[in-house]
Amino acid sequence: MKLPEFFGLDIGNHTIKVCEIKWEGTTPKLVAIASQDTPYGVIGSENEEHQRQLADHIKKAVVASGIKSRNVVAALPESAIFTRLIPAFPKLADNKLSEAISYEAKKYIPIPPDETNMDYMVVGERKVANEDKLDILIVAASKSLVSRYMNILKMAGLEPLALETEAIASSRAISSQKGYVKNMTSIVLDFGANGTDLSVIKDGSLLFSQSLGTGSDAFTRAISVDFGLDFVQAEQYKRAYGLDETKAEGKIAKSLVPIMQVITIEITKTMDFFKSRFVNMVPEKIYLAGDGAKLPGLSNYLKKLFNLECELVSPFSNIKLDEKQKKEIEGYSEVGYTVAMGLALKTE
Repeated sequence: MKLPEFFGLDIGNHTIKVCEIKWEGTTPKLVAIASQDTPYGVIGSENEEHQRQLADHIKKAVVASGIKSRNVVAALPESAIFTRLIPAFPKLADNKLSEAISYEAKKYIPIPPDETNMDYMVVGERKVANEDKLDILIVAASKSLVSRYMNILKMAGLEPLALETEAIASSRAISSQKGYVKNMTSIVLDFGANGTDLSVIKDGSLLFSQSLGTGSDAFTRAISVDFGLDFVQAEQYKRAYGLDETKAEGKIAKSLVPIMQVITIEITKTMDFFKSRFVNMVPEKIYLAGDGAKLPGLSNYLKKLFNLECELVSPFSNIKLDEKQKKEIEGYSEVGYTVAMGLALKTE
């Protein structure tokens, strides 16, 4: 079913981002875009006053953008979502498949079924020992999380059309950009302030996702501790030198490598999982998303370590922009709008 006019809303720990597009035939055109700082300490809070503060800042972002629609598609934080890829699930009739998956999901989702909103997607079909099997991705969120986000959006005067995971939104944005290779399986690293989302996509579909508790602020803290700098100074050093071993005598890069290893170990585990279970879906490329993806030297570091092509997501590369918007976009962190753009590109 085609959605009415709406905009995408990405609520991050540091920044709230909004994005609206309209379709001119098959071409998406940017209508509006804006961002607003997220109040400190309100994300995830059950406190009603905190939720109201967050709603007020969402309103400010919408007003700043000039968006008129009250309809919104928003992202749920990946860290609060449970996902599980179940390989080689029996192929059953539609009326039996849903029930069987719901029963199987109880093994993997650590909250009671009656407290969970769960959905599933068939991400592949193949023969195993001459039997038809399905690869199933389960996505679940607690009802309390969904209810909290719905209430915040209502406080902001908005009408939620859908809530999606950040990884699903990112996969849509990536598959819509110029140069995307449909048949290629890719790893996506979305660097947020407090965590990094690691997902695997193919043909624009999410195959796997997990949230790691190590984000770009962890890099800043490492520099702060190692060099006795305050957080603001450490952030400046991180943005200037990052993982680039040719800068600052490689001292900053050396400070960041132990933090980066927490992430690369999980990438290795993910690669090994797909090599052992899905020979035809082994990741061949790494996409970098989120504001933290601009860390100097990050792309080269990952290329060298995994021998895979690695690039920053370019969510506006296939979006029609007028000259004024092109200049406006230059002032934004494009890669940081991956989730917001992915939400805005939802068509059904």
